[in-house]
Amino acid sequence: MNDWRELKNMMKALADVARLTIVYHLARQQEEVTVTHLTEMLSISQPLVSWHLRKLRRAGLIETRRVGRQVYCSLNLQRFHYCLQRLEGLVDPAIWVEAPLVGAALMEPDEAMDVALED
Repeated sequence: MNDWRELKNMMKALADVARLTIVYHLARQQEEVTVTHLTEMLSISQPLVSWHLRKLRRAGLIETRRVGRQVYCSLNLQRFHYCLQRLEGLVDPAIWVEAPLVGAALMEPDEAMDVALED
């Protein structure tokens, strides 16, 4: 996949205060956190937490696993660092970045990825 579109999808998933707060909490945990615990930490409904988690998961920024009725979440640090490296590459000429898109390629919709992130 094109690095630019991949970066866009990760940034789009992070472009929400609730999702940034989820990443903040997951980054500071030594172990996985249940959706129930996140719901308590954020003081928002469980369906809303799950909706935000789905966006982060589809961007590859978090991982989830189910044990019975509990869903455990953790930050995918490798993917998060990849996102940071791509961002750093935008402003640091010493870091190689895939050539930016130009012309018609800039106008092509990312329909498949946009739909996946919105679900």
